[in-house]
Amino acid sequence: MLAVCVTVVLGLLSVSGSQAAPLTCEDLLRPLELSSTLGKWVYIAESSDRPFWEQILYTLLHSAWIEVSVPVSTQNNILDIAQFYGFGIPHQNAFGFGCSRIDSNFTLHDNSTWTSVIPIPVTEVLLTTCSDCLLTLERWDEDGKTYTSLTLYSRRRELTATELDFYKKQVDCLSLPPAMFVDPQKDLCPDTTPPIEDQIAKEVENAVEVISEIPRMLRNTFEQLKNSVYQPFSDIFG
Repeated sequence: MLAVCVTVVLGLLSVSGSQAAPLTCEDLLRPLELSSTLGKWVYIAESSDRPFWEQILYTLLHSAWIEVSVPVSTQNNILDIAQFYGFGIPHQNAFGFGCSRIDSNFTLHDNSTWTSVIPIPVTEVLLTTCSDCLLTLERWDEDGKTYTSLTLYSRRRELTATELDFYKKQVDCLSLPPAMFVDPQKDLCPDTTPPIEDQIAKEVENAVEVISEIPRMLRNTFEQLKNSVYQPFSDIFG
C-alpha cells in the first residue's frame, strides 16, 4: 500500500530565554512563513508513534542530515531536498557505516505550504523552533492507520538545554512518545554519497557480474578436481 506522508516543517524563529508567561501549545505550534531554509541541516532528534520506530532508530541510525537547495534552471517555487542517512551497519567505506541518499523536490503552494510526490506524497508547513533549527512534523498512512513523527534539525550539531526543552514541549503538545536523540559526536555521511537508486543499480550490476563468473569458476573447479584425481595415475603409469 502506498504510504501517504504529510510533513509539517516547523522552522526558523528565535526561542527566547525568558518568557513573561508559559507558552501554550498554540504558541508552540504556530505557523510561520517561509524564511531562509536553504543549506545544510543536521538531524538532532525524532519522536514517532509508529510501533517499534524508536527501537529501529536507536539500533540502526548512526547520523543524518539534509541539504535544501534551489534547482538550476527551474521555477522559483521549486526546492530540492537531499536526505543523507548513515546506518550503523558494517560497510566497506572509510567511515565504518553505510550511507544512503534520498532525493526529492517540493513545490511551493503558498508562503508556508509545500508538497512533494517523490518518493511519497508529502506536505510541509513552517512552524516555530529555534532560530537556526528546522522541525518536521510527518503524518503518513500505513495499513489503514495514520502515524505521526516529529523530527528536529539544526545548523549546529548540539543544541542548548533550553532549545531542547522547547522541542520536548512541542512533542508533548502533539501527544507523541519521548524523542530519540542521536549522538552529535558521530560522523556524518559525505555530500558525495550517491543517490540510493544509483547504489541499488551498482549492487545489481555487481550481482550480475558475480553470476556471470559462476560458469568460469565451475570450470576451474572441475579442472582442479580432474587434475587431482588423474595426476596420481599419470605419475604411476607415466
